[in-house]
Amino acid sequence: MVLPDRGGLAIQVVVGAPDTDGSRRLTVHGKAEHAPADQEWTRYAGGTLTEATAPADFTAHTWPPAGAEAMDIDGFYDRMAGNGFAYGPAFQGLRAAWRQGDTLFAEVALPDEQADHADAYGLHPALLDVALQAAGLGAFFPGDEARLPFVWRGVSLLASGADVLRVRVRPDGPDSITIAAADGSGEPVVTVGSLVVRPLNPALFRASRELPYHFQWPVLALDTDRTHPEPEVFAVGAGSAHEVTAQVLARLQDALTEDGTLIVRTRAAVATEPGADVDPAHAAVWGLVRSAQAEHPDRFVLIDSDEASDHLVAAAVATGESQLALRDGVAHQPRLARVGTGDTLLPPADGTSPWLLGTTERGTLENLALLPAPELLAPLADNEVRVEIRAAGMNFRDALNALGLLPGEPGPMGIEGAGVVTATGPGVTGLAVGDRVCGVFAGCYGPVAVADRRLLARMPDGWTFEQAAGVPVVFLTAYRGLVDLAGLSAGETVLVHAAAGGVGMAAVQLARHLGAEVYGTAGTGKWEATGLDTDHLASSRTADFESAFLAATGGRGVDVVLNSLTGELIDASLRLLPRGGRFIEMGKTDLRDPEQVAAAYEGVRYRDFELMDAGPDRIHAMLTEVLGLFEQGVLTPLPTRGWDLRRAPEAMRFLSQAKHVGKLVLTPPRRLDPDRAVLITGGSGVLAGLVAEHLVAEHGIRHLVMLSRSGDAPDVPGAEVRSVACDVSDRDALAEVLGSLERPLTAVVHTAGVLDDGVLADLTPDRLDQVFGAKADAALHLHELTRDQDLAAFVLFSSAAGSFGAPGQGNYAAANAFLDGLAQHRRAAGLPAQSMAWGMWTQRSGLTARLDDGDVARMARSGMPPLSSEQGLALFDAALATDLAAPVMVRVDHDALRRQETLPPVLRGLVRAPARRAATGAG
Repeated sequence: MVLPDRGGLAIQVVVGAPDTDGSRRLTVHGKAEHAPADQEWTRYAGGTLTEATAPADFTAHTWPPAGAEAMDIDGFYDRMAGNGFAYGPAFQGLRAAWRQGDTLFAEVALPDEQADHADAYGLHPALLDVALQAAGLGAFFPGDEARLPFVWRGVSLLASGADVLRVRVRPDGPDSITIAAADGSGEPVVTVGSLVVRPLNPALFRASRELPYHFQWPVLALDTDRTHPEPEVFAVGAGSAHEVTAQVLARLQDALTEDGTLIVRTRAAVATEPGADVDPAHAAVWGLVRSAQAEHPDRFVLIDSDEASDHLVAAAVATGESQLALRDGVAHQPRLARVGTGDTLLPPADGTSPWLLGTTERGTLENLALLPAPELLAPLADNEVRVEIRAAGMNFRDALNALGLLPGEPGPMGIEGAGVVTATGPGVTGLAVGDRVCGVFAGCYGPVAVADRRLLARMPDGWTFEQAAGVPVVFLTAYRGLVDLAGLSAGETVLVHAAAGGVGMAAVQLARHLGAEVYGTAGTGKWEATGLDTDHLASSRTADFESAFLAATGGRGVDVVLNSLTGELIDASLRLLPRGGRFIEMGKTDLRDPEQVAAAYEGVRYRDFELMDAGPDRIHAMLTEVLGLFEQGVLTPLPTRGWDLRRAPEAMRFLSQAKHVGKLVLTPPRRLDPDRAVLITGGSGVLAGLVAEHLVAEHGIRHLVMLSRSGDAPDVPGAEVRSVACDVSDRDALAEVLGSLERPLTAVVHTAGVLDDGVLADLTPDRLDQVFGAKADAALHLHELTRDQDLAAFVLFSSAAGSFGAPGQGNYAAANAFLDGLAQHRRAAGLPAQSMAWGMWTQRSGLTARLDDGDVARMARSGMPPLSSEQGLALFDAALATDLAAPVMVRVDHDALRRQETLPPVLRGLVRAPARRAATGAG
């Protein structure tokens, strides 16, 4: 279906096959009505369908209800529009409302043109939307926050085709309501047992209604059955951004004198998924070539390919796409899309209350949410420590917890992490505020956690928070299993299952330290990560390891099994203890009875365990021992891959599919620290001044360091401003300034830049270098010189020229694309970074002062009108609230785009009516 007044949003509902209890899973997806056929659907919701069993408890034959007090709803939609919720005519159906105690009643209706189609729906979506609007009239929740539907339970449709509803809304807990509705005659239509609502995130949805854009990389099918002519491919080599772009510039200029199309192939220039690393130098090549494509259509093609996909370059070129990325044998095409929440979870709206990742109901990862946790700010008890979490290690136990597969009450998710001590309770010794610590927590998937002091230790020098977060549970579990429970000693033989997983890799290191011979299993694609040779390795997918290891040991088998497998693989593992031995079970989903194991396998001692059963004192002793082994160089941290905590559902699915090697960690978003300073480059510029004032007014910053070549900087009311003359492209000068700061930094905002415009044929390496100095070189210096300063934000002011290419600005586009790549590179390394690719602002800066009104008008006609200062600063906040490395900060005039005779492929998905945002429903 297509929803009216929602920007032509096409909705797709997918219903699965019946489960054993007759229920069916369903998912709801959407995309623009006129989007290209190959554009992916965005998943908005999921749920379960069952037979309706609850009887209707609401009829409305007497209307309005006796004793209810009428409410004034005049100007309701004007007030909503003023708050940023613009409802179209089909959704302005609130007619009247009444209150009776804590219950609210309302009458809602469809307009005539929609009422004619009511019979086509079980319940017309616009009518349901208006019914939910009525809930906003009730003061059910503290504060004056707009709230959005989050989780529906017990929805029963009792009649269809209604065009008028009589609605009853009641509170149903601290963050939920219950709804019942009847038709115009009073007969029941729909009941909602419970609707959990979430506060609207003000950083993402401000009155300007502007959100940034980002690149998606949908899959493009390649015709690999045909033989394609092999094109000429220019493979970009390694080197610095200066060297690489100079090399590519020369080849592009040569190509202008030749016939045909030049294929430029890069390596890791773009990221097709959030956590991927990129090479910023090759990212700069994409900016340069994009501008070349804008000047010379159909002459250049960009292909970013990994080695496993090089054989597909000819097929990729045959698609006619001008820009493609090839990953693991799959082609991806860049498409610009508006930022939506999708899998990105939103913290509570007030921005100050502590929260934790939890689940509104165990059983599915779709129920993961960032839930308020005010208890984390309660006074600390004896021996407790409060920690600002910088990274939290993920464990398979967390996925089982979310899915409801652990017995009993499993407690909160997130059991290991690393961060900075912010407070200590009575009796705490050996730790102080400001110490960097890692350890075991009872819930640390959030910005704040509390732990028993005995479960924490200082992080070793030189470790990142991501490395430290991935150590405690896996190494403590391996130590507890091998040392305390198995008593593994030198000369013995141990089998470690899942040896490429976190505990497995830790166990291999510890077992070798103890002098044992190690055998292991892992997926064949992960064998290299185990560090074991092929004589000591087998697949974890089949029971063939039994015969392989019996043969390798001459029939002796092993002395110890550290197990995490299930089913017949457990039995095969038990048979690998023919001389007796110790079977240590780490898994939770297929536990065996120790007595039955002993009866079936002579001499075998079976033991399953929970790490926390060791108690805090023993855990402290083990943690001290393990970290000592790291400091001696006996153990090394595991490879880690980081995910923004707001992408926890995506990360949890990845974890549950066991796609990773080593450890996954989640990093929570951080707020700017008002006790620290923000360093802003280009400090004498217009945009730097606007951002500085905004950081003070909206983010509470009180200390600013403004760098510029001239040393000039504006006065910023409410802040202490230190203005410094510094050329940030001079690394030594920048290092001197940073070394002189009296206050540590909480953020860097790099706005500096210069222009030296010229068409492709006129550019030279020197002209590339000139623009790179202020933009790219300075950004690289800032990255290198502040990477150890524990920043909360590292913001680079990039340009949409790097995202789309700009005729006559190849050098500028390249420098800004370098910034985008650097931000992604930092993100992949677990460092904060955002490269904001700005469109033009209406308030002229030093770079845009030369433009006249005609230039601005042409830009507006091109489909991307300039940003007002208010819109730009709202976009700045909205981008900070996302986990995107390179948000594209532009406004889009969809009508103007549709009028273009030619359109860059990356913009094709935007050629539609602008989507309106609503407080409820599918908007």
